[in-house]
Amino acid sequence: MSTFVEYLMPTRISDVPENCEWKQAYVAAVLEKNRKRVAGLIRDAKAKLSSRLDELTGGSFAHDEIEAIHDAYYLLQALQSSLSYRDDLQN
Repeated sequence: MSTFVEYLMPTRISDVPENCEWKQAYVAAVLEKNRKRVAGLIRDAKAKLSSRLDELTGGSFAHDEIEAIHDAYYLLQALQSSLSYRDDLQN
C-alpha cells in the first residue's frame, strides 16, 4: 500500500538525492499542514525548481533530474490548485 508521501514522490523525484535543495523545498511544501504557510512554501519550492532548472539547461547529463523537476513542478501546481478545496489543513 502506498503512503501519501509516496504518491506525491514519483520515482524520478524520489531518485534525486535528499540533500538537493529543490527536493527539500518540495517535500516541505507537500507535507505542510498549516494553511497559512503552505502557499509560501509552494512559492519557495517553485523558485528553487526554476533556479535549478536554469542551472541544468543546456547540459545533457542531467536529463533525469530535469524530468524530476518537471514532475515536482506539476505536482506543486496541483497542490496549489487544490488549496481552496482542502479541509485537512489547519488555519
